[in-house]
Amino acid sequence: MSKPNLIDALRFRAPSKADGAKLWELVRDSGKLDLNSPYFYLAMSHWFSQSCLLVEDIETNRPVGMIIGFRKPSSTSTLFIWQISVQKQYRGSGIAMKMLNQLVEQPDIQYVEATISPSNYSSRRLFEKWAASKHVDIVQSACFAEADFPDQRHEQEDLCIIGPLKRE
Repeated sequence: MSKPNLIDALRFRAPSKADGAKLWELVRDSGKLDLNSPYFYLAMSHWFSQSCLLVEDIETNRPVGMIIGFRKPSSTSTLFIWQISVQKQYRGSGIAMKMLNQLVEQPDIQYVEATISPSNYSSRRLFEKWAASKHVDIVQSACFAEADFPDQRHEQEDLCIIGPLKRE
């Protein structure tokens, strides 16, 4: 299957509680993301499903990508992206961009935020490319320092704010 036709063979949908284990497995298998407890993925896919996304191969129903996100309680027009992942063999085919586009179709979302560690070049490039495709600014600032994490065993996380999103 060629990459231009790949997206047509995929289903993009909100996850349900039954998908919590699939989300956990996608993160575990990514080898890059911080793996949270299985309960976290069950809760997010159950109570926050409208701000999350699961991508599956239509033929096999196997998960190939996901976004875990939530609306910020202090600003419900802001979608915070907690984690985003696409299986290695599917990367580079526009799946992450399409996932982001689909999640922000809700008319009241004006900003997208994410924290990204300095060494996570692929996430930084993804969000910069996505912001450019939307013709909006991306503002980066310090968020969580290494000293904020237990035992300082986590790289700092910078906050990226994208928006305001323009509606056509």
